[in-house]
Amino acid sequence: MVIRAIAVRALQIGIVALFVTVGTNLLVRVVPGDPAQTMLGDRASAESLSALRHELGIDRPVLQQVAGELGRLLQGDLGTSFAYRGQEVTSLIGPALVVTGSLAAMAIIFSLLGGVPLGLWLAMVRRSEADLLGRLSTTILLALPSFMAGLIVLYVVALRFGLAPAGGWAGSWPANLEYLWLPAVALSLYLGPLIARTVRQAALDALGQPFVEAARTRGVSRYRIVFCHVLPNAMLPVITLVGFNAGILVSGAVTVETVFALPGLGAQLLQAMGTRDFPVVQSIALLTALAVVVFNLLADLLNIAVDPRLRRSA
Repeated sequence: MVIRAIAVRALQIGIVALFVTVGTNLLVRVVPGDPAQTMLGDRASAESLSALRHELGIDRPVLQQVAGELGRLLQGDLGTSFAYRGQEVTSLIGPALVVTGSLAAMAIIFSLLGGVPLGLWLAMVRRSEADLLGRLSTTILLALPSFMAGLIVLYVVALRFGLAPAGGWAGSWPANLEYLWLPAVALSLYLGPLIARTVRQAALDALGQPFVEAARTRGVSRYRIVFCHVLPNAMLPVITLVGFNAGILVSGAVTVETVFALPGLGAQLLQAMGTRDFPVVQSIALLTALAVVVFNLLADLLNIAVDPRLRRSA
C-alpha cells in the first residue's frame, strides 16, 4: 500500500508539474507587458530592447520557450532570473521559501493546538448554547479572508496592545520567531476552525460507537474515554484535513506575508510580477502547486501508519 501510494503521488507530481509549467508559461507570456521594456525603461532604444529580448530568450515563439522551460525543469533547473540577471532562481527564492515554510509550519501547529481541544470540547457540550456559539464562531472565521484576519490581528495585538512587532524580519534564528508568531496566528484562523469542526463531528461519531458504550458500562471515567478512545479516532480525519490544507496554507501565506511585510514568497511574487520576471513567477507557482501534492502524500502515508484498518485492506 505504501509503494502504491507513493507511485500514485509521484505520477500526480509529474502531471501537476507539467500542467503548471505549461499553463504558467502561457499565461505570463500572454499578459501585457514586456520584461525588456520594464528593465530598460521607456527611453530604451529598439536595438537594446531587441538585444535584451534575445538574451532573455523571449524573442522566440511561445511554444519553443515552453519547451525550453520543460527541458530545464526535467534537469532540476528552475532557470535564471530576468530582473537579477545571472542569478539562479533557486538561490533567489530559497530564503523566501524558508520564511513561507516556517510560517505555514507554525500556523499548522497553532491550528492543531487550538482546533483539536476546541473540537473535543464542543463535542462534549453538544446541543448547548456554548456549542451553538462555538460553531457560529468557527463559521465566521472560516468566511474571513486571510488578509482581513491578518489586518485584524495586526491592529489588535501589535498596534493596540503592542504585544508583537507590526512587521519586519530579524534575519536570524531564533530572533525571527518574534516576528513570525503573530502572522502564524492570523494564518491559523482559517485552518484552526476547520480542524475544530472536523474533530467535533468525528468525536460525536466516536461517542456513538459500541466500544465507547462498553467503556461507560465498565465505569471508565469520562476523561479517559475522551482521551483514550474518542481522541485517537477523531484525529484520523484531521491528518487528511491538515495534509490537504498544508499546501493551501503556503498559498494563503503569500497574502499574510504581504500584510506583515515578511520577506517570503509573497514579497518575491509581487516583485517578480511587477518586473515581469517570468522564471521567478513560474517557479513560485510550481512550488505552491507541488506543495499540495507532497503534503497529501505525507498525509496518506501517515494515515496508513496510524490506522491498522488501512493496512489490513491492502
